[in-house]
Amino acid sequence: MKKLVLLFGFSFIIFSCASADKQAKNPEQKPVQHQEAIKIKKECRNYVGRMEKCLKEAKGKDYRKIWSQCEGKVMWDMLKEYQDNGFCFDEDECKQKVLDKINNCKEERTYIFRKYYR
Repeated sequence: MKKLVLLFGFSFIIFSCASADKQAKNPEQKPVQHQEAIKIKKECRNYVGRMEKCLKEAKGKDYRKIWSQCEGKVMWDMLKEYQDNGFCFDEDECKQKVLDKINNCKEERTYIFRKYYR
């Protein structure tokens, strides 16, 4: 009787270790990465706000296509805003200012992309 109990206990331990080993090696189980919220710089709030609004309203399945459409729309809106408010003298200067503004917000841009990519 003692041998039977020991045999049962021993086989239970081996079985549980083997199944735990299989679960640990299962490639389908990916760890969930939590993204920490970042502090948005004052000069990036306009861009971030416009992008978030566009991404929330966008419909479709291909996120990269939605992202590029929203980014184009936001760039165009910012360009028009700069021209209308007289922040620049010609179109090329305005384009460069908008691109510089967006390039200065790389961290925020990456954060938004990952946030809405889920």
